[in-house]
Amino acid sequence: MPKHQGSFLKDLPPSIKRCKYHGESQFFDVLNSIPDRFEASMDTSEYVLFHASKETIQTIFDPQNADTSIRRYCRAFDTNEELILAIMALVPHAWAADIMNSMIRDNVSQMGLFSSLRGYPGALTERKKTKGKAPDYGWGPKRTARGQPLSPSVTLEIAMSETEPKLNSDVRFWLNPDEGNADICLTLRINRSKPEIRIEKWVWQNDRIHRSQVTWITKKGEQTNVSHHPIVISFESLFGRQPTCPREKDVEISQQQLEEIAETIWEGQDW
Repeated sequence: MPKHQGSFLKDLPPSIKRCKYHGESQFFDVLNSIPDRFEASMDTSEYVLFHASKETIQTIFDPQNADTSIRRYCRAFDTNEELILAIMALVPHAWAADIMNSMIRDNVSQMGLFSSLRGYPGALTERKKTKGKAPDYGWGPKRTARGQPLSPSVTLEIAMSETEPKLNSDVRFWLNPDEGNADICLTLRINRSKPEIRIEKWVWQNDRIHRSQVTWITKKGEQTNVSHHPIVISFESLFGRQPTCPREKDVEISQQQLEEIAETIWEGQDW
């Protein structure tokens, strides 16, 4: 996958609803309509792309307004393109982020490093005050070099009905050294029409974005199948340093853990 050129929001697929921002009341009217539209059509996205003035975006994303209700639903912004990406995350999406965090935390706890890992649940990473993006979840070392901005080294992006271009846009942002500057981006795609989940691991390698692993989790009857496991997150990528003792090692999300992740998501889908 080539490095992203231009705005990561301007190039989003047409399946994501577009509308002009007309204030907080209209913002929530649009978001609150998503669950009904989602049930009515397999092509409906959980996301909405709002066109708003640069001044409006700067006000919403002013650090002093971090606790505003609108801010909590915003996943990305670009002041140059005057765009805000918002989401009404539905149950399977929210549960997927939570269970993935639990599995990674469990692995890290076994190394005695639970308190050394910082979580980024929907936390915004800003670049040059003109654009920013929040992952579904992110992780990184609690201690970073002085002057280094706080941002995740490993990110997770989840999709239910979004097209491949949406996920690819997410990956390009996170792995671009000039934007998200993460080491690993995990994408988790939930199939809405059958119990099927795809997890991909993307890395920055040789000046390009490279997909290094694809794992499928499927179910037929009572049988759950997992391909290409475990999912491995290197210790150095997660913590930004080399291991210093035998218990510090790569995070491995096992077949059993992947099955548990899938069952949690499928429960939210009523499979």
